[in-house]
Amino acid sequence: MRKGTLVFYALFILGFPLAGLFNAFSTSIGLTGPLATGLTGRYWQQLPTEASLLFSLGFSLYVAIISVGLAVVIALALVLKRQSMLKLTPFPTLLYVPLLFPSLVVAFYLFQLLSGSGWLSRITHTIGLTSTPDNFPAMIQDRIGLGIILAQVVLAFPFFTLLFQSLYDDVRLDDLRNLTRTLGATESQFHRRVAVPILLQRAAPTLVLYGVAVLGAYDIPLLLGRTYPQMLSVFITTRLQRFDLAELPTGYLIGFLSTVVLMAIIFWATKLTQRHAI
Repeated sequence: MRKGTLVFYALFILGFPLAGLFNAFSTSIGLTGPLATGLTGRYWQQLPTEASLLFSLGFSLYVAIISVGLAVVIALALVLKRQSMLKLTPFPTLLYVPLLFPSLVVAFYLFQLLSGSGWLSRITHTIGLTSTPDNFPAMIQDRIGLGIILAQVVLAFPFFTLLFQSLYDDVRLDDLRNLTRTLGATESQFHRRVAVPILLQRAAPTLVLYGVAVLGAYDIPLLLGRTYPQMLSVFITTRLQRFDLAELPTGYLIGFLSTVVLMAIIFWATKLTQRHAI
């Protein structure tokens, strides 16, 4: 019974994803799919000419880095400078509230709040700050992905705050703070040279994995993003869902390469996790 359970688990975790990867790879070289004509490398040769792919990849990296970076800064500021607030009821409980909502729900809430016909635009129009609701600044479906970043930060900073707080207690940073004070270090020096490096080093694998999750996010950029630029997951899905069958092999190729790269990053982050207990 136990062996059968392990086999089923291995099939579910490894078998099906690897089968999907193999199918995507074989389609990209012309062996399977509706356009299968035999082994060919022309789709791989055409890949460097995909300017929109490079732009999509750059935009996705930008959103992931900015989102995780802002969330980390907010979480570190709370943990290092607002310890009394973090222990004051009901603030610790409130940190769990955003974690209870699916990302699509958060995206829909921000859409209702920040869109041109949303609550804030109507409020600003009612009190005379804008002449029409359409004059409200574009904060979603904008060129720089502000809405996507805001949604990711709302979801990430409570998680990072709880993570850093756990690490703060685990490494006994309060004791280290008192020790550095006796040695003449200022509060700022303690934060820059002791607390922040320790917390970031211990949390590095989790931060990398969360960045991978943001990089591959689909529902938030689909609702709050533009048709151009698109994040990588939306770009790949759009390629695969077009009516033009000629786009399918390239879409499968991009999906295959993206998955392999993300799996390599996850494997590397797992190695980091083995070095740093979290």
